[in-house]
Amino acid sequence: EVISKEKNLFYIKWNWKEILFKSVDFWWDSSLWLKIADDKELTYKILERFNLPIAKTWYISQKDLINLENLNIVFPVIIKPLEEWHWDWVMMNILDINELRKKLEISFISYNKMIIQNQIEGEEYRILVFKWEVILAINRIPASIVWNWFNTINELIEIENKTNLLRWNWYKDPLTNIKTDDELIDYIKKNGYKIDHIPKNLKNIQLRWNSNIWTWWTMIDVTKLVSKDIKDASIKAANLLWLEICWVDVITSDITKTLKETWWIILEINWWPWIWWDRELTNINTWETILKKLFF
Repeated sequence: EVISKEKNLFYIKWNWKEILFKSVDFWWDSSLWLKIADDKELTYKILERFNLPIAKTWYISQKDLINLENLNIVFPVIIKPLEEWHWDWVMMNILDINELRKKLEISFISYNKMIIQNQIEGEEYRILVFKWEVILAINRIPASIVWNWFNTINELIEIENKTNLLRWNWYKDPLTNIKTDDELIDYIKKNGYKIDHIPKNLKNIQLRWNSNIWTWWTMIDVTKLVSKDIKDASIKAANLLWLEICWVDVITSDITKTLKETWWIILEINWWPWIWWDRELTNINTWETILKKLFF
């Protein structure tokens, strides 16, 4: 029963049981822990307190720019706001102190405080924890195009947007159209290409460092591949924040291996997980799994 379509408020009923949802949010998560999960600084400090792996992190405001050289930062790094979604204002692969200072100055026009983190190399994974169990894990693949010998990178992006029937604008279809923004141009430049050049000898051309639906990703189901150690750590992270449903985003070199065998970190925790086209892209009906656990 839809109460407000535009604000995603609805009831789901089965026999005697009735549950109110606002998108994927429902009754049990406390306001305190939701506020903590919405603030990356607070989230990282809780995870760090309980020895869960995060990247080396600095929290910086505009007044700290004068002492930037004294932070002993090891490059490359990324920067991001404390409270933001969809990878807005996330800048990656910053290679030196001058580039870092310039991008922080731009960021402080919009934000009072920024996070600097060491950039960890590896694959990005999103692990869905629900009622203290991992029910889905996906490998997040950054936007890419396929080399065809003839076209420039910009033309290949246009071809991908026009020919991939899964791509459209934002909410309409599983994948969003690839857009040529500053981060995309910066990525291909640092990898030796220009937007109007024809690449050589590549099968697939990655276009960004990060993978996210808002930055034109795709996904692969890896639920059966996740090691027990990484599952347990993801459940522990959700438990520490008292979140019975959340995405735990991790970066690791191998999702199948134990903590001792691979370097990995928790990138962030999303208390309001977007369950987004999972069935279309991975053949997993995530909502069905959640509803069965809630009602049965």
